[in-house]
Amino acid sequence: PYRYLKDIIEMLEILDNLAPGIFSRHTLLYGVEVKFYSHRLKLTRHLESEIKNLFMVGDGAGITRGLIQASMSGMVAGEEIANRIKGR
Repeated sequence: PYRYLKDIIEMLEILDNLAPGIFSRHTLLYGVEVKFYSHRLKLTRHLESEIKNLFMVGDGAGITRGLIQASMSGMVAGEEIANRIKGR
């Protein structure tokens, strides 16, 4: 759509101010990264799925949007798994 094209051109013009040559007549195409966060799984507060003892962590769980949050989700699930092993 036209709006997307205008936004991409605007982005390239701004990037060209930071790194001259990015937006030139030799530039063929710059891809746009798209992330979908709407596919959320049904998880417990410990990130356990509907399948017992199957935990979902990281970006694939659909609940995090960055490295720190994805890393912390592993710690949340790991702590719950450790507690279960210890019988708590």
